[in-house]
Amino acid sequence: MSAQPGANGAPPPPNPVLSAYATFVKDTPLVTRYTLMTLASSWFMSFIFDPTMAISNMPFFTVYKLELYRIVLSPLVCPSLITLVFAFISFTDNGKRLELSMGSTALLTLMATISTVTNLIFLVLCMICYKATGDQSFLVSASSGIWTILLALIAIECTSAPPGTKRKLFVFEIPTLYYPIAILVLFSLFSGGPNLAYILSVLVGYAYGYGYLYKLKISQSRMSGWEGGCLANFTRREGWVVGTAATGGAAWLPTTNPGSPGSSRFGGVGGGGGASEGGALAAPGEVQKPKGPAFPSKGGRSLGGATRRPASSDARAAMLEAAARRATDPGV
Repeated sequence: MSAQPGANGAPPPPNPVLSAYATFVKDTPLVTRYTLMTLASSWFMSFIFDPTMAISNMPFFTVYKLELYRIVLSPLVCPSLITLVFAFISFTDNGKRLELSMGSTALLTLMATISTVTNLIFLVLCMICYKATGDQSFLVSASSGIWTILLALIAIECTSAPPGTKRKLFVFEIPTLYYPIAILVLFSLFSGGPNLAYILSVLVGYAYGYGYLYKLKISQSRMSGWEGGCLANFTRREGWVVGTAATGGAAWLPTTNPGSPGSSRFGGVGGGGGASEGGALAAPGEVQKPKGPAFPSKGGRSLGGATRRPASSDARAAMLEAAARRATDPGV
């Protein structure tokens, strides 16, 4: 008779799904994790009812029905599996690094700001077109999906790229400054036409990156106050990155020892806290500061599959740190 799992005192084999989820929770900061889990929940709920009608930003519901929550929540709509897959591919790693470099409160604030500004402009333009033409289709035009945020985040980063750098989009090398526009054109080709919300997202990202939305930025002192007040419950959860523990540009460097047993890929991301290099556990809601020099003198891999840069990796890391600082500190 063959031995049953757990016979002779041997532990049963771990459930691969639960193991993958545990790894995802341990390695992914809280805001990024909650965003992706909400998108997955939205897709599962699409089998029961249409989430697009429930929370997407439509002038008819947002303006005439005063359902203002749509302005902030519409990026969390995920009606299709392919949208969910691309969201995980695009946002998992970049969201992790953004959250580690800026802090959870800063990333949450930035995402809410992008969503609010993009959707408000979308509503104004749709209402103007409706009043000018009388075409009621403008009242049910929808702004939704995580790409209304991701495109703006990409544009914000690209505004800080050194002149002359390029990124690779499939087989094409695109100047980094115009990389978001290239993605926008690609989306338009696949979707059969331009998407107004995506266009506005890219424009908002450029405006934010170049400082035209300076007055909308929240100071670090105010965000620290939020972490001690209305967000205090979240700061004690696994994966929360407090503002004082954000690692800046160092979050974009490759992991020194990826896949080491018993430790997170990101070395102690908040909450449950993995072990640091010295063996100490991270306190709840904190991230261990990276040890050694902040930026390597060579090597590393750039964000977004970029081609090799003419500038050194020191300049790349400094640029990313400056972009993170600009997004969190109004005084920069």
